[in-house]
Amino acid sequence: MTKGFVENGFIIDLGNAKDASDIIYELSSILEMPEAQYRQICLKLGNIDLTQSQLLSIKSLITSLNSELAFVDTNSNQTELAALNLGLIVSKLSNEIEVVEDEQVQDYLFEDNSHEAVSENLYEKIEPEQVEEKIEVIEKTDEELQAEDKLEELIDEENEQDKQKEESEHEVSKMSTLYLQQTLRSGQTISYDGNIVLIGDAHPGSEIIAKGDITVWGILGGIAHAGARGNDWAKIRALKINAIQLRISGFYARRPDSLNIPFIQKTSQFTPEEAKVNEHGEIIIYKLYSE
Repeated sequence: MTKGFVENGFIIDLGNAKDASDIIYELSSILEMPEAQYRQICLKLGNIDLTQSQLLSIKSLITSLNSELAFVDTNSNQTELAALNLGLIVSKLSNEIEVVEDEQVQDYLFEDNSHEAVSENLYEKIEPEQVEEKIEVIEKTDEELQAEDKLEELIDEENEQDKQKEESEHEVSKMSTLYLQQTLRSGQTISYDGNIVLIGDAHPGSEIIAKGDITVWGILGGIAHAGARGNDWAKIRALKINAIQLRISGFYARRPDSLNIPFIQKTSQFTPEEAKVNEHGEIIIYKLYSE
């Protein structure tokens, strides 16, 4: 393990948590605070034993709440091994600062004992007669000019789309978030004018509607509608997406009728998934991280 120093770091000490569920609940509350937004999270886990799947889910939750997991500080051999297998940095937080003696600094800076000697080695003199100026005039055809104009238009359109995406994602990050710790059963509906984080499963027949993003810390088996007020860049995340129907803004996707999988067997090896709209206007689902 190495000593950790992270620029823009934010230390979260969850060493007193009892299990992974406590960690998720505490993280959800802490990361909603403005001072924890867009930070490199340094996570202290104490003696808690976590699996690779649980660490992946914790990292996914941190990412979904506009921050990034920089490294973990743990006293658990199991947690350390799981983190290293996932490529996460395992470090120790330290306030120690390595001090360099003044004499060593002087020896390094003035090894030649002369500023002039250094400057002569860095630069070579170029005589004026060695510089030859050459000007070439290129005349472009109308077709080339039109092609350049068309390329500029395409670049402007892409830049405008990127700008709209950044504005929409920023708008989502500023929305308030509703946190629920429950199982959403068939016939139940959650609707909120912001982001929704559900710690629990959403059974088939249930429905979640959010103006912003939807994050389910469990199996999403019902209907989910993110970006309900027209945000095309909203996202739907879950440990396992098995939804009957997904909607993001005005885009729609439905599980094929031939794929009759109403229930998913619970396991500790889930890899978080995310659904979003791609550049072709299609809702795609992909793994956030792979073990």
